[in-house]
Amino acid sequence: MSKKLWSDHKRTKSLTEGWRDFLTEKADPAKLDSKRFPLELSVVATDKEDAIADVTLGDDDESLDDDTIAVAANYTAPVSQLKPSQSSMNIGKAMGMALSMIYGKMKAGGDLGAFISNDGHIMDGHHRWVATGMVDPSKEIGGYMVDFPGKELIAVLNAITVGKLGIQKGKPGTGGFDQFKEGPIRNQLEKMKGGTKHLSAEQIQQALEKFTGVKGAPAAEAAVKKFVDNLSNLKFAVPSGAPARPDMPVIDDKIRKGATATAVKALAKGEVDVNPPYAKRQKSEK
Repeated sequence: MSKKLWSDHKRTKSLTEGWRDFLTEKADPAKLDSKRFPLELSVVATDKEDAIADVTLGDDDESLDDDTIAVAANYTAPVSQLKPSQSSMNIGKAMGMALSMIYGKMKAGGDLGAFISNDGHIMDGHHRWVATGMVDPSKEIGGYMVDFPGKELIAVLNAITVGKLGIQKGKPGTGGFDQFKEGPIRNQLEKMKGGTKHLSAEQIQQALEKFTGVKGAPAAEAAVKKFVDNLSNLKFAVPSGAPARPDMPVIDDKIRKGATATAVKALAKGEVDVNPPYAKRQKSEK
């Protein structure tokens, strides 16, 4: 092959490979600008106008599909393989769910209806996650798998929370991971033995006996031990730098109708301007 033909061949090959890369381009979490997409919801909420621009201008920059984040529905995994994105959970609510699961009033595992990052962090549904872990850590839970790591996904979802859903305040936080140890679990179970909003004292006793195979009063202590043992299979680790619960995303259909579908569309269609080149914000132009 002549030098000219070889040069033309190399140039064509290079252009073809570049075009293929361009067509299959997708959002790169390593290129996410932390100043443009801060981790804390309260910081995002200080400039709603910029947040709206950031979650709508993904198609207006100069690059095709550079902002596309793949979202897969119906993803499931054993609860022991997934991790939280926040440490704030209520022991009373979690224990109540666990007892309802054991008694049969509630299904263990199931669909969280929430986002799960590609490194295994759930963005919501923490009480169902930990309650399922207390009952049976091999049970599967699921939701929407998003091809973005937990830390960066929190930042993007916070922008969507403010810019797409108009929510500027997060949910209040409660207790931390230290609640899910032997002492606090024993104390909480003692408080609940007389009955709860969803289960009578008799139903709770039946659940404890069913769970442990132990009859009578000793069933409570046997349940505590089994809860603790099951929880040892869970990974209580949030993404590096994750904010407290009040600064986390609020993608909740009960608060904003269609919130989840709106967020899925924004991620999958590349509406969020997550990677450079960035489209110009109108306010900045002014």
